[in-house]
Amino acid sequence: MRALSIIFWILSVLAALAGMVFYGYVQAMGCAFSGPAGSQNCTHKWPWEMGQEDFVFLVLLPSLAVLLLIFLAIRTGKAATVRDRQKHSMTKQGSDDA
Repeated sequence: MRALSIIFWILSVLAALAGMVFYGYVQAMGCAFSGPAGSQNCTHKWPWEMGQEDFVFLVLLPSLAVLLLIFLAIRTGKAATVRDRQKHSMTKQGSDDA
């Protein structure tokens, strides 16, 4: 279980990085296809300056994916901790009985 938690943490970091790279790539492609005059003066839009559809696909969905992976990492880490405590208490009781 602890290995699964580590895998989820690594996946959350990779998803966050992929989301940032994808955001930058899409913004750059938007500037590239804005025309010859617009490509020199084109600036990246901040998330609050975007339209609703762009915001959902470029900010909200990647953020939700990262949050889901972080939740799963925390949940599996806690489950592993509880299981380890139960094993430890059972072995301690077994040694006290003998």
